[in-house]
Amino acid sequence: MRKSGIIFIILLLLGAGFYLFVSKYEIQLGPLLWKFNKDKGGVHELTTNFLEDIQFKDFEKAATYHTKEDQTSVNIPELIERLFQIKPEFLDIMNFEVTNVDVDRSGERARVNTHTTVKILNTDEIKELDIIFYWHKQNGKWYMNLESSL
Repeated sequence: MRKSGIIFIILLLLGAGFYLFVSKYEIQLGPLLWKFNKDKGGVHELTTNFLEDIQFKDFEKAATYHTKEDQTSVNIPELIERLFQIKPEFLDIMNFEVTNVDVDRSGERARVNTHTTVKILNTDEIKELDIIFYWHKQNGKWYMNLESSL
């Protein structure tokens, strides 16, 4: 009985360790939320929000992920056309996934790898794109690098 208890505890700890390893940056169990890397989790969330804003054509909100200086000059529809080679009105983002987040040793720069599936409206063409978004931290807040991301 004692050996089976020890084996059960070891398996439980191994399972918990594996779960922590495969979960990206946080674990949520009901109302409890444990964050392991606040910066990675934050940049992951910002990138997801940005892509969702693009998906729903909320270009004004999408511009807010850039610094105040960049927001005055940012033209999200033009940048989308440059990135996807599709006019924004013909772009249907069907699905996107953040595949990796890297934060440099200083904690001031990050890059986020994404996989995006887009459909070109009025055609049957579907594209699978891997896109990297670059972020930098100013005064404790993350901002998207305008030119390097889009």
